[in-house]
Amino acid sequence: MTSHLNTESPCKLICTLDILLGVCTACGRTRGDIAQWTRYSDAQRALANNEASKRMKAFAEADSGTEKGN
Repeated sequence: MTSHLNTESPCKLICTLDILLGVCTACGRTRGDIAQWTRYSDAQRALANNEASKRMKAFAEADSGTEKGN
């Protein structure tokens, strides 16, 4: 059984970089991830995608808390 690594770019082609965090709020990648993407190995891309996904969930939770007045 082989595991599938998610190595596809999460880019949405609507880059919105949060300068303070150094993270794109559209895809969740860091500036470093974006700049180095074409040089990353499959394992590095999979790790970057995993971390980007976590960031996007955190952004969504923060937005939802803000909307509720928290």
